[in-house]
Amino acid sequence: MMLNKDEKLEILKLEMGLLQSTLDKYDDLIYRNRNWFITLWAAMIGLSFTNNIYFLPLFGIGLALVYWLLEGVLRYKSWYKNVNRYREIRDALNSKDFDINQISIYDLTNKYGKQEYKIGEKISACFFRMEAIFLYLIMVGASLVIYFIINK
Repeated sequence: MMLNKDEKLEILKLEMGLLQSTLDKYDDLIYRNRNWFITLWAAMIGLSFTNNIYFLPLFGIGLALVYWLLEGVLRYKSWYKNVNRYREIRDALNSKDFDINQISIYDLTNKYGKQEYKIGEKISACFFRMEAIFLYLIMVGASLVIYFIINK
């Protein structure tokens, strides 16, 4: 069955909607994980102050590293491929010489996409996002400061 251009365009619109809902789901999951991390970290720091448990802030550093890795892996395994596909459709639709026959239709994971991404580029985009690095470095730094305050 051959699809005409209007049908292909409708499928691309549907695909973009599905991709957007998937991206929203993963963003929500990432922010929920961050909320859990901050809650656990704050409880750990509070417990270390109230009970003078000197080594507990060091667990806060480990917790920050675990959550940073968890977020990076989640982005690497699931989120990134959807972002690439979304960007490919967006760029194709906005290009001056757009031809609907040049783009794969209903390719949610971008298996047939034309853009190849280097592994370093993908790792950088997933593990070294500025807001995540900033959050986790602040938590590691605060854990170290609290560790030294408690051990005075």
